[in-house]
Amino acid sequence: MKLFGRPLDYGKRKEKIGFLEFNLSITQKDGYEIEVEIENTENEPKFIKDLKIGEFEVSEKLFMNNYQSWGPCTFVKPQEMIKVMNGLSVNFAASPIPWEFKDGIVSDYFIADDKTFAGFLSSETTHPYFKWHDGIVDVKVYIGKSLKPHEKIKIEPLWVNDFSVLEDALELYANKVGELNMIKRSEPLFGWESWYSYYLNISQDSFLKELEKSSEIGMKYELFQIDDGYEKDVGDWLRTNEKFPEGLDFLSKKIKKSNMIPGIWTAPFSISETSSIFKYHKDFLVKDENGSPIVAYENWNKKIYAVDTSNPDALFWLGEIFSSLKSYGYEFFKIDFLFAGMIPGNRFLNVTPVEAYRMGMKKIADTVGNSHILGCGAPLIPSIGYVNSMRIGSDTSSNWNGTIDIGMPSAKYSIRNALSRNFMNKWWVNDPDCVMARSQDTGLTSKERMVNLYVPALLNGQFLESDFLDKLSDDDLHLMVGAFNFRKGRSNVRFLDGERYVIITKNSINGDIISFVNLSDSDWKDKVENYKNLLDKKVNEFFVLYPSMKNVKNEVKIDPHSVAIVMHRGKRNLRRDDEKEDDGRDIHYYWGEEYDGTKV
Repeated sequence: MKLFGRPLDYGKRKEKIGFLEFNLSITQKDGYEIEVEIENTENEPKFIKDLKIGEFEVSEKLFMNNYQSWGPCTFVKPQEMIKVMNGLSVNFAASPIPWEFKDGIVSDYFIADDKTFAGFLSSETTHPYFKWHDGIVDVKVYIGKSLKPHEKIKIEPLWVNDFSVLEDALELYANKVGELNMIKRSEPLFGWESWYSYYLNISQDSFLKELEKSSEIGMKYELFQIDDGYEKDVGDWLRTNEKFPEGLDFLSKKIKKSNMIPGIWTAPFSISETSSIFKYHKDFLVKDENGSPIVAYENWNKKIYAVDTSNPDALFWLGEIFSSLKSYGYEFFKIDFLFAGMIPGNRFLNVTPVEAYRMGMKKIADTVGNSHILGCGAPLIPSIGYVNSMRIGSDTSSNWNGTIDIGMPSAKYSIRNALSRNFMNKWWVNDPDCVMARSQDTGLTSKERMVNLYVPALLNGQFLESDFLDKLSDDDLHLMVGAFNFRKGRSNVRFLDGERYVIITKNSINGDIISFVNLSDSDWKDKVENYKNLLDKKVNEFFVLYPSMKNVKNEVKIDPHSVAIVMHRGKRNLRRDDEKEDDGRDIHYYWGEEYDGTKV
């Protein structure tokens, strides 16, 4: 890597480019840790857009990451990726810097090739990213505000290190990010939410029907959440539509009466063109150079604008929404489409988009206090410390949808990101999106359904189900209970490529597990021997394949779109008690003396 055209080396130095002076400090911390301070040396304000601070050559295959929840995190060949992107419109949902895709592709926050990992350790002021073009990666940051005369700002620290195992580099990176940022520690929740059963067709009656059914099937949900479809309009969050005549307070009380946590969905940084808040408070919106509100994205067949969270009045309005919802009794807040809060544009205060976004997140977090916040459609690293859990993949789907990997709803890529971003569970509880147990109203095969249910359980992330509960068969419920018994463990993921993964899970409800996840369209054979050293050896250890419970000799065959779960077992010592029955029979009772806590 070169910084400002000079080879990377330890020490301190200055660079001057135009009216900007750069103060560099490079130290040794498991590689190179680079800090950069920028100063506007002019006697007048200067607007700073994006800055390049370095570059390095890379191999043909890269591990790349999109900035927000729905975007991909996987291995790509940049030349092939550019062909996929050709003709597609890159909007703010895909990138806060869409212009950078005109002549290259972008990896946000971190990037790796076959030997070098580079990652920024925070995103509190700027948006840091890496741009690939012509075999070169530029190291860049987007600032997006004016610097006052002689004002200084610091770019987020950059960590660069060579590695032999990518997964180990990701774990070390996750630890470094965790050390530098405030983390909210939370436990994964088990619950039901409405989206993948009803979508926008949810009503008060149908929601209450599911609530009543939940108590009958005996799943013991901790959480019951209403998703999109209740609101009068996007932005008018406290006003319900005609399908919810008794309002949000009524729903919360009903959920609480069922001994579950009331949960609710909002998109707090989004304002619809038809909402009352748009009609009366255009001053709340991010604007272009001409003072017109900027369209952040389009959805619900409407133009959606972005809340300017640097505006004190807009922040007050946000606080009123969430304090009202909390007063109704809601304790779980799924906040969605959060990327809208970070689009570039003119704001009330002279702050960067990242600073504005964090002002909005802080307001929500401070307002709801110890309630649980699930971030979704969110810029990842800027959200650390404000969310308890975070969606880390695309929307799931009742179809496999394994074609275009650009963040569209897909059962395949939702699970893929849960695997490739598993290391992020050090920053929050990973949310792989909902699981679906249903065998009807789905395009998933039985093996794909097992992937959808068991991988989130093995990774011990959030476990939210979204089915029509009265349509679940006994076999469907049995499948979900089976998956549920693989939760509570600690997992790490090994990448074979972008479609084949091995999960090593320790101390789950069902003990230690080696799981082979095949997202590809081809058969795969592997050996337990290749991974058993990653587990703690048991006395006279052996392995069984779930759910058949047949012993595994060594080789495992994994079908396309499936997961093969291998349970690690050890010898159990039994004590025998003998009794003589009156009728002359000999009865022998066997008792486990060193039971290891696993269930079979």
